Amino acid sequence: MRTLSWHSLLLSSLLLVAGLPATASPVIGMPAPVAAPAENWEAREQLRATIFAPLADAAAHRRVTITQSAGAPRVSFRTDRQAGAVYLVFSNEHGRDFPLDSAGTFIIKRSLSDGSFLQAKLFVQDGPGSYLRFYPREDRTVMDVVLFDHPFQMQIALPISFDRLLTASFSTVMDLSSASVDWQTVLAPAQREGDVRVTNIVTAIRSRLRGLRDMDDGAMDSAGRMVSIATGASAGRGGFNCSGFAKWVVDGLYAPLAGTNTDIASLKSRNAGKAHSWSSRYEEELDPYFGLDWSRGLARSLAQARTGSAPTDEEIDVRGGDRVPYVADTGYSVTDLQYVLYFIARETPGRIYIGSVNAASVPSVSEGTPTLRMHHHIVVLFPYFDAEGIFQVVVMERNQETSLASLTRRYGKESVHLVHIDSEGDLRLPKID
Repeated sequence: MRTLSWHSLLLSSLLLVAGLPATASPVIGMPAPVAAPAENWEAREQLRATIFAPLADAAAHRRVTITQSAGAPRVSFRTDRQAGAVYLVFSNEHGRDFPLDSAGTFIIKRSLSDGSFLQAKLFVQDGPGSYLRFYPREDRTVMDVVLFDHPFQMQIALPISFDRLLTASFSTVMDLSSASVDWQTVLAPAQREGDVRVTNIVTAIRSRLRGLRDMDDGAMDSAGRMVSIATGASAGRGGFNCSGFAKWVVDGLYAPLAGTNTDIASLKSRNAGKAHSWSSRYEEELDPYFGLDWSRGLARSLAQARTGSAPTDEEIDVRGGDRVPYVADTGYSVTDLQYVLYFIARETPGRIYIGSVNAASVPSVSEGTPTLRMHHHIVVLFPYFDAEGIFQVVVMERNQETSLASLTRRYGKESVHLVHIDSEGDLRLPKID
């Protein structure tokens, strides 16, 4: 867990010196500090002799806890031997522990065969997927920047020897690479008003999850009755499927504006623009784009209630950015979700996303049925930066909270199309009888 300490303020100052934009601040002219990893270069400097010792001596060093100067965290040093290498691990104290894959951890890898330095790694955000990797190259160092297991900026030459880098501060690394690396994006921003709104909505929904019931094809209609989505017939006490649950969430923002819940018939309306002459028959029979139309319908209904005009698909879809390609009416790979959401949550804090999970499928209706992309599941995604600057993505689907890891295990080979919903306004989640 990172803190916005004097280290962070120093890094923000470096951003300004480097000519990079700083995050918005409530005080005009004062950049908001970024959530930078706490420094542990002092601990590495204290153990310099161990880092550069003969491999047998370095590997035999006992585990120790090192106290740094005021304002810097304590650091745990330990060694690990695996896969033909010895790892020298410096991890910062967070709470009562020294987690391995947390922001600020610095790991040095040495060859078990000859003791040579192979690489070093510095985690820049909590979790195993966001880090800097350093390699020795003659009298310089080469750095790769990886965010959420995706290459972000690679093969950056640093004008510093690898030996010197092993005890250098993060601010030094950042200063040396300021002309090459987009540090303002690599380092998570401080929590903003939009992040707080999303956090509050997540808290409100969590408090209601236990009271929700599950039902195939179930939703709440515009008048608050539990019904079948397909027929509109009363379902008694009823419950929600994935589509009905997403509708219930959006109705919490829509009903205070419109006085009723969203209309099921409008949400089910097909977008004829997607149909091709060769597939229109099957789209009518199988409704493969139901999840896509439903998610767009929810976003469109709420936007229209707020502004008085209905936005186009282009205005509510998440289509921007060149880091991960967008495929029309398909979206992004489920495995890319965290990476995609990180950037859009930075650029437009305070938005919620409805995802329509889809995959190519050949329905067994009749011989010659074409391959269609079936939008078969809907999820609601809440990305935000918490009070410590840590990026979070809350996943809710069909009356329960799951996770990106769970979503990836189930649908990792599929795609997800995203539409955005702004979190502004009153939230009054419909009551369930």
